[in-house]
Amino acid sequence: MASPAPQARREPVLLKEELVVALIYLFLGCIWIIFSDQVLAKWHAANPVQYQTEKGLNFIITTSAIFYLVLWRTHERRRRAEADSRVANERFELVARASSDAIFDWDLATDGVWWSEGMQNLFGYGTERSRMALWSECVHPDDLPRLRDARDRLLQGAVQFAENEFRFRRADGTFADVVIRGHVLRDPGGRPLRMVGGMSDVTARKQAEQKLAQTHQQLRALSARLESMREEERTRIAREIHDELGQMLTGIKMDLRWIENRLSSPDAPPSLNRVLDKVVEATELVDATIASVQKIATDLRPGVLDTLGLATALQHEAARFQGRTGITTRVDVPDPPPQVPAPAATGVFRILQEALTNVARHAGGSEVTIQLREEGERWVLQVRDNGRGLRPHVLDHPKSLGLLGMRERAALLGGEMDFTGGSAGGTVVTLSLPRSTAENPPLT
Repeated sequence: MASPAPQARREPVLLKEELVVALIYLFLGCIWIIFSDQVLAKWHAANPVQYQTEKGLNFIITTSAIFYLVLWRTHERRRRAEADSRVANERFELVARASSDAIFDWDLATDGVWWSEGMQNLFGYGTERSRMALWSECVHPDDLPRLRDARDRLLQGAVQFAENEFRFRRADGTFADVVIRGHVLRDPGGRPLRMVGGMSDVTARKQAEQKLAQTHQQLRALSARLESMREEERTRIAREIHDELGQMLTGIKMDLRWIENRLSSPDAPPSLNRVLDKVVEATELVDATIASVQKIATDLRPGVLDTLGLATALQHEAARFQGRTGITTRVDVPDPPPQVPAPAATGVFRILQEALTNVARHAGGSEVTIQLREEGERWVLQVRDNGRGLRPHVLDHPKSLGLLGMRERAALLGGEMDFTGGSAGGTVVTLSLPRSTAENPPLT
């Protein structure tokens, strides 16, 4: 089952080292033979036969020693290389067994592919997937061109590491969602030799992500429905307060005025002057109550938003905010103003209200600029103040419910919220809303 450890990078280096060592041994041996022959010639000058005999023995012994040293060194090198290769292969097998992935080693020269036990455990295939062509047959046809393109770019050296997601057919015929990672081993000249990597079965993760996305979508739809119901209830309550309670208070005021007129006539006895004072006080109290009821009805649902549109509602709200807080508030709306559909206009208006509330509570500024404009196929609302600015950690703070509410409203409309610092200080709150979504928002 073991896959041979790649040695292509080391073998030329080792061969060169062995040739150099062999030449050194041969050079030293030649010097020794020449030197020893000269010594033997002096010792046996009177006996040529003994000289020739010892000279031959010296040559045989020296050359044998050289060959022995060369062979011994080569053997030791090869033995250590085999031991290192065996350790590397054992380590590779242990890693492959310990991993839950399907580890592979693809020999590009032979097209042979070695797979770890993960191939059997995850997908039900054994050694029959020993050719890359057979493995490719299991890739979903729609994913195969993209996978081949990524493989070619990796082999050509365009990228050093590749990771791709695709569908892979199991042995039982079902498809698994798979992530494959690959790295190419090259020779010193840069030619690709092998590709090693692994495949992970991410089907369970993908299913969990899909369920999470579905749950998130359902929660978003529920939130949109609740928001729509809340706006409807606000509108109903505001209408009832304005129409019914307002009419009742107006009727009471008219009756009090009638009584006041009767008590203030010249024919009325002076003893009723105290009663007249109470009636006047009651009339003033009814006037204050009517003003309070009108304010509550406007806070619940500004009628100008339904009757005159978003642009006028923004100007009306800016005037109310300036009168309430004393902060100079300007509104910049193009002429003609953008025609934002009613459901989306409600969301934009509520985001403006929350942004102005944050300015009043936290900014500490003296000026606010509100801008509504069109940018291509998007509507953009921008609220800019000259306050102390928004600290970065506040954006993700769990208690920043106002910011979270603005983001959620924007998401329900298919838009995005952005909170940044202004060039001259302060905070810039930007709502970007695509027309395509805003014209049919979930709030409806």
